[in-house]
Amino acid sequence: MCYGISIYLSEPDSINKDWIQKAAKNGFQYIFTSLHIPEEEGFSFVEKVKWLGETAQDVHMEVMADVSPASLQRLGLKFEELPLLKDWGISGVRMDYGFTAKQIAWLSHSLKIGLNASTMDEVQLSVLLDEGLMPNQSEAWHNFYPKPFTGISKQALKDRNALFHRFGIRTMGFVPGDDRLRGPLHEGLPTIEDHRHIPPLDAALELRALGTDKICIGDPNLSEGTAKGFSYLADGTVPIYASFNKGYEHFWNSIHTNRMDAAQYVIRSVESRGMDAVYEPDPSSADLFERGWITVDNKLYGRYSGELQICLETLPASPKVNIAGKVRKKSESLLKWIGSGQKYIFLD
Repeated sequence: MCYGISIYLSEPDSINKDWIQKAAKNGFQYIFTSLHIPEEEGFSFVEKVKWLGETAQDVHMEVMADVSPASLQRLGLKFEELPLLKDWGISGVRMDYGFTAKQIAWLSHSLKIGLNASTMDEVQLSVLLDEGLMPNQSEAWHNFYPKPFTGISKQALKDRNALFHRFGIRTMGFVPGDDRLRGPLHEGLPTIEDHRHIPPLDAALELRALGTDKICIGDPNLSEGTAKGFSYLADGTVPIYASFNKGYEHFWNSIHTNRMDAAQYVIRSVESRGMDAVYEPDPSSADLFERGWITVDNKLYGRYSGELQICLETLPASPKVNIAGKVRKKSESLLKWIGSGQKYIFLD
């Protein structure tokens, strides 16, 4: 998966630079920005864009910029000069209204192109392809929705993703932040309405499950813990915050993989039985193992001894199984995304 952030040029450079550096440190790979911001006293629009391009290049992040005919005027560029944006550190442009299919197709031979995944239909896409649009230089970007109850449904996003994938075009969707939310509404900036008030990691994993190739944080910041969580997602690993009982602390910071033949009621660690640890039966075990509890099979389980599991439902206890710890509440919702072959890591 590829993760990105949003930068708003009307924000102070110092705030934007801090956000870019935090994102780069945690594995984010690209920046989305809009060139529709109103002109303000005290700064040069062109210098702001060049500053962003240079700052992004310093941390090896790409920049995709939302453009319109009006923003081109303020940049002092004609349409035919748009490829010059590469010299400013801008990798591509998201194009919506005001450009012809022929123009967009022509530009895809020089810059990455972002199409509007939320509004473009198959007929419009076919016209673009007939004009010479390069699918491997194009991405379909969903909108974000600042106003509550205006975001799209999960099914709508899934259907749109499938449309663009048929033509070899990758897709991108937005999830909200969990720190400083974008004004003036401060209601989050998701693509899917049901993601407006859920943790960004949950929203990102659901977008992935719905076939979205790239995920962008719509709001201008993440909390430190969530940003760190995305660093693990960038490596294909789901971060799970957990508490471990005495004698099981060695499981912190250990990476596990759910078996390919994923069980219905538990997440079974592939790696745990190879750790060569032998556990004595624990007489303090409970009558039931609750959802989110982390268990380890003790020596009474024979060849299964040492296997670590996470309970997905309340299950009957067994004297052959010890309670090692439990998933913390803030990570319980992530368990449903640990499917067959999915890696996960326990964090303190």
